[in-house]
Amino acid sequence: MTNLRADVEKALGWRMSDAMWEDLAGDGEAMSQRTDRAAVRRELVTAIKQRMAIYGHTPATRADGPTPSMRPTTVSASARIDALSAIYAAWANSDSKVEWFRRSYLVPQDTPEYEAWIAGRGDYPDFQLLPPEDVNQWIMDHFNADSSDSNGTRHIEALLTARRPSENPVVDLWYIANHRELALTVDSRWTLGDLAKISMDIAGAYQWRQSEAATFVLTGRQPEVFVYTGSASIRHGATAACSRVTMTLDPFLTPDQVADIYSRLKARLHSGPIKSLSEKHYRLAQHIGPHVASRVDHPRRTGRTGRPLQAGPTGLAHFIEPADGATWQSLRRDWNNLYGHRTGRGGKAWHYDYQNHANFIRDAKKAFERLLFPPWKRPDESE
Repeated sequence: MTNLRADVEKALGWRMSDAMWEDLAGDGEAMSQRTDRAAVRRELVTAIKQRMAIYGHTPATRADGPTPSMRPTTVSASARIDALSAIYAAWANSDSKVEWFRRSYLVPQDTPEYEAWIAGRGDYPDFQLLPPEDVNQWIMDHFNADSSDSNGTRHIEALLTARRPSENPVVDLWYIANHRELALTVDSRWTLGDLAKISMDIAGAYQWRQSEAATFVLTGRQPEVFVYTGSASIRHGATAACSRVTMTLDPFLTPDQVADIYSRLKARLHSGPIKSLSEKHYRLAQHIGPHVASRVDHPRRTGRTGRPLQAGPTGLAHFIEPADGATWQSLRRDWNNLYGHRTGRGGKAWHYDYQNHANFIRDAKKAFERLLFPPWKRPDESE
């Protein structure tokens, strides 16, 4: 399957994340067993391009576990969160939008009370909140009911395909089911669209997670007020170093609490120890970066001598080679002219003589890779 994925990525012209491969390629293991490999590659490339054209962005499987609690560790700060959560939940229970949704969609229609109201012999029955274990089934029943052929996925894809540039007929509904935070793209005009919009409103008002707000509307389960929200724009490939983390913070947090929250968030996005490079290695990357070419290719597809480079998970290797007339010898000579007089910690010289030429290449490549290609991971990957 690794070779199949490499073939697909080569045909696409860009590398896919693991999540994208799993979501779009489907049963890649089974497909990799077929003998008509070229046909399989074409099918996958076509399917990926079609899905991306429909959604307008990279579809992602959004079934991550809930983010680990980023609560401050002090007792008083935790008590403050509990107090706000209890009060805001009581207020939201009386919110007119929440009451309207519950009375519109959570009143059982198979009870004698409802039949009596229909016949004009009784009052409108009260709503009944869902047990948490019934949330997913309730949502999926409504998701499929919005489609003429009881297939919600086809209904959403048809809406997206037929939409006009100025229209947005769908909305993302976040909710919690079976202890997982899930997202479902739904028709904005019907029941689940109403739920998504109401949950966005009350989540914004009370600093709740949208998934917990939607679950609150359906079950009454009290959400937790978040004193911090964060998002990460993780890039891969040539601009991986341009990844960014955005945090929105409660002004009651102390500087130490903010530092602790950021440290834990950053640890969830990095696959190993988080260490900055030394000044020397940043200077090495700065020195060689404008004069080298970086590419991903099959390990043996190179003119270099010696042992082939080790392949990564995709079956490809990362090559860093001098370009535009530069050579490793000229880069080392220029480095020594600029920085050979410098020393680092412990008095270790930055100068590389002829006997240390291989060390210069190794150190320069390592600095270049660590600067430009930090090994980000998805927040849902195991530690």
